[in-house]
Amino acid sequence: MFSKLVERRLNDFKRRCGKDGDAALQLAYHAAMPVALNPELLHFLRINFFLDPPEQLPYTVEFEFLSSGLCREIDAELYEIEPEIRSELLQELMSRKDAHQRIRDIATLLWQYVEYHSPWADRVELERAQQLTALNFLDPAKAKEWLNEAEAGSLGRGEREWFIAMRQEIEELPDISTLPPNEPPEPSDLPSEKGVDYTRLRDLLAAGKWKEADEETFAVMLKASGRENDGWLDIESIKNFPCTDLRTIDQLWVKYSNGGFGFSVQKRIWESVVGIEC
Repeated sequence: MFSKLVERRLNDFKRRCGKDGDAALQLAYHAAMPVALNPELLHFLRINFFLDPPEQLPYTVEFEFLSSGLCREIDAELYEIEPEIRSELLQELMSRKDAHQRIRDIATLLWQYVEYHSPWADRVELERAQQLTALNFLDPAKAKEWLNEAEAGSLGRGEREWFIAMRQEIEELPDISTLPPNEPPEPSDLPSEKGVDYTRLRDLLAAGKWKEADEETFAVMLKASGRENDGWLDIESIKNFPCTDLRTIDQLWVKYSNGGFGFSVQKRIWESVVGIEC
């Protein structure tokens, strides 16, 4: 149950976002996972989770969130959600029907963002805190093991205080092991014109197994184009590749690579060369 302070600020944020208010609240719940936010990380959260109906959000909601009473700027382009508000937002995130998988997806995005973009390389404690938070949702046992090993080493006073604070922070985070596993996605979640099952590709990408995902991508493209027996794609099969399947593969790669990979750019070039429109 929201405190009056949190309820008032959430209602104000929802009103500011107009018809996008309900979806904007969901973005706020997602943004509560990181220890701190910058505009780029908030942007990645929106484009990974809020580009499709019914939770589709315009880029303007990012500004509305950062300028709302839900968070405050603690440094240049660095924002923090107040502890009481963050705690309640995370509880709301836990109440989603797909909470178990969604929380793991957000944690994976956070981990990969810190790992590949290194936005806080000059802020070691913040970088570690973000990684540890993500790891706690992905593998709580490993997060605690990491803390124990680090604390067992030789630490200065400042470092030891940081580890004590982080241990308390981790203990106060929601435990997703108490959530029921998500139900298998409906077929429409991974649409295919040719009846191709994309769940294995999704799972490989979600786990960050890029090499295996690349191999699976080739395998499903052969299935979608009816070229399994041939083992390769010819020009004709590429020109006639089903658009629905192309979108599904592209969106999976874009989502789980945080926009780093996908067919989107190649698709635009492809359309200009062979004249198809998807």
